[in-house]
Amino acid sequence: MVGQLSDRVLLVDDEPLVRRLISGYLVAAGYVVRVAVDGLDALGKLREGLPDLIISDLNMPRMSGFELLDVVRQRFPQIPVIVISGVAADEMPEGVAADAYYHKNGFGFDQLLRTVSDLTRKPPLRTAAPRVDNKPVWARWDGNGHYTLNCEDCLRSFSVPRAPNMGRDEKLTLCVHCGRTVQFLTSDGDPQDPALP
Repeated sequence: MVGQLSDRVLLVDDEPLVRRLISGYLVAAGYVVRVAVDGLDALGKLREGLPDLIISDLNMPRMSGFELLDVVRQRFPQIPVIVISGVAADEMPEGVAADAYYHKNGFGFDQLLRTVSDLTRKPPLRTAAPRVDNKPVWARWDGNGHYTLNCEDCLRSFSVPRAPNMGRDEKLTLCVHCGRTVQFLTSDGDPQDPALP
């Protein structure tokens, strides 16, 4: 039940006490632990390097654990996920994409460490998703002076205003949600251009 020094865990929770307690137990058991305060912070940590396992709360500001799990399952399906929550297991919404669940107010750290050990030693077999290659995305005209873009990092949509003489040349902007640079293409200035998907 002792972690290998190569076993890396990303712990995502907005409560400082929970982060300190769980990370302390994991570090004492031999795991390398990085912490994030919410889903958007976790995406930044994932950009720095992929962990062997993610432990995530569900109810967090800015980006919830539900949204983070959707991103992880689409972009990094090979990473096992343990959900920790104050919501009872029988009240958990359908379709939460986790490999294990623990109630914050009642789980024992020994059982959590056993589950972490099991999932890092023998992760569930899932195909790894292709890497995001930051290719430009097509901007969709919304008819009200803005283009709508989809960030391929956080999988959220956001709008940018149409600038004068905005042609097909590649443009750059920052995702308003996660801060990732998004390359995008627009039509030749005609919002009705059929070249826009």
